[in-house]
Amino acid sequence: MCVLLLSNALRSLAAVEVDGWRLWGRERSPYTARYPELDVLRRLPAGTLVDGELIVLRNGLPDLKWLMRRHHLADPWQVRWAWRWCPVRYVLFDVLYWAGSCLLSQPFAQRRAMLAEAGARLQAPEVLISSGVVGAGKAFYEQVVGQGHEGVMAKHLFAPYRAGRRSPAWKKIKPRRRLRGDSTRNCLDVRGDRR
Repeated sequence: MCVLLLSNALRSLAAVEVDGWRLWGRERSPYTARYPELDVLRRLPAGTLVDGELIVLRNGLPDLKWLMRRHHLADPWQVRWAWRWCPVRYVLFDVLYWAGSCLLSQPFAQRRAMLAEAGARLQAPEVLISSGVVGAGKAFYEQVVGQGHEGVMAKHLFAPYRAGRRSPAWKKIKPRRRLRGDSTRNCLDVRGDRR
């Protein structure tokens, strides 16, 4: 099991092609023009498709409110200068195609190794590789939740990528507050997720 940091973020896919790159979100909404600073993705080989999340860091933590403020800019001039007041980071957590080779049926552990290669190739502050651990998932969960992050995503190391479907091999784990009497208690909220 690999346990990855879960952020308040916008899920997005990025494709690198011979003539450029594209970024899109749910329902194939185009994001490329909104985030020109992610042009560094061109450094990846053509025929590469990565899965990740867009984040904006405020005080060291992902801030969805600031990300949405940036995401909804429409004026090209504002978009061009937005990186100065609200820099976006693209956090990669999976690679689906690498240089034209389909990796969907490959185990997550192998795709994660390819992701490390992508990070080494990019070496850009705009694109990060998701933090994660193999093995000490409970301690990692407690650490990231204690730091104020949303939670973690647990993925089986031998699981293939299941595009557009919930997979029992991936579990989103977040703290949930429940009110019992006059006191609140932290509980784990474990759900299957599409990621």
